[in-house]
Amino acid sequence: MGALRFLVGDVELLRVGYADVTIPPERVGITPEQVAGVAWAEPLWADGAELRAGAAAWVIRSGDALIVVDPAMAADEILRSPADAAAHQDAFAALLAEAGVPREEVTHAIATHVEGIGMFAWRNDDGSWSPFFTNAPLLVSHAELDALDAAAHPSPLHTEFDELRAQGIVRAIEDANDGTGTEIAPGVTVEVVGGHTPGHMIVRIASSGESAVMLGHLTVSPLHLATGECPQQHPQPATVEAALAALREEDDALLIGPLWPSPGAGRWISGGLVAAAGVPV
Repeated sequence: MGALRFLVGDVELLRVGYADVTIPPERVGITPEQVAGVAWAEPLWADGAELRAGAAAWVIRSGDALIVVDPAMAADEILRSPADAAAHQDAFAALLAEAGVPREEVTHAIATHVEGIGMFAWRNDDGSWSPFFTNAPLLVSHAELDALDAAAHPSPLHTEFDELRAQGIVRAIEDANDGTGTEIAPGVTVEVVGGHTPGHMIVRIASSGESAVMLGHLTVSPLHLATGECPQQHPQPATVEAALAALREEDDALLIGPLWPSPGAGRWISGGLVAAAGVPV
């Protein structure tokens, strides 16, 4: 699928696409009637009564930092199955390298939440797992790890994640709790908002008066920006909807969803999502 480049001030964002597919809307808590009721759904975000979704990696380049966010999350049943995991991870690594992001050069890997392993882990020939990004810590919010440890997390524990954690790859991010977020690199901060999981984070990029927000799974589909509370996706739907309402008010911010199909980003303008135009890499 290739890669698209977006600039937010002096910060470069890359969407490295692996595959776009269509899925039934019910799978993510949306009805066909809701799809039909969103005027801006087609042709990018929906295809008839079905939603379009993507497996991709978003990469942030800021100063000396090279940060990957939520690579191919929620695609475990296809991309991480034992029979096909090696082929998919080799292909994914090749696409990243072609886009100028060799996996060994990534400095940080951010999981907005824990829900499957995506391309955070590399499946070895003996069935064990090691870091996909060999020199990058896997950053997860402290609140998310606390919920996992207390068995208060809506997703089941994953062997792959446990293996990485046992290897010391997983690092906890402390929430600043003052509305400023926690800085990862110049112009790049994370902020715990919860709602989807107890420690779900968003990633904010701000540079030279421009801004972008990576929404994680607050919006599995772009249509979640318009369809209202979604209890099928979120244990705390009101918390998520309040967060989205605030984000829709942020003037000209680039909104990004890791599961959105290409181009994977848009701006909320006059009550609709207008796709952003990335530059092919």
